[in-house]
Amino acid sequence: MSDSNVIYDFAGEMDNSVLNRILVTMDARMAEMGEKVPFRKKINSILIEACQNLMHHAPSAADFPPRLQIEKVESGYQISTGNLITKSKAEKLARYIDKINLMSRDELREFYQKVLTNGKISAAGGGGLGILNIARKTVDNRVSYSSQEVSEETLFFNMRFVV
Repeated sequence: MSDSNVIYDFAGEMDNSVLNRILVTMDARMAEMGEKVPFRKKINSILIEACQNLMHHAPSAADFPPRLQIEKVESGYQISTGNLITKSKAEKLARYIDKINLMSRDELREFYQKVLTNGKISAAGGGGLGILNIARKTVDNRVSYSSQEVSEETLFFNMRFVV
């Protein structure tokens, strides 16, 4: 993908004020591109989930700040995120994404309802709904991921999906 298709690129500490700026900027850009309000709301909800993942799961690291990039692609908008994560968390996350990626749209809906009502809260304060919710709203119900080793204990974990 060429840089000319990148419509938003951010690297740095993620917090609520940054998230709000991203949402306002992206909504304006998508409006300029002719996107209808319901689709813009869908993108905003996914951006909220993705950025909250970066806020809650990305430790501070000057050399490897959290990253968000949004590109216009033929089938919609490709959203890419990346953040530093421990290898053990990356392994769990990869297994969870693999599990979600194997599900049909109906299975995703059923699993979402199950997770929504199970009452379990993770150490980060979530119920495991973020990535599941993202997958439910993607073009193909899939989240791609990759990682690069940073140290013996950490990886830079990248996720990518198209809406």
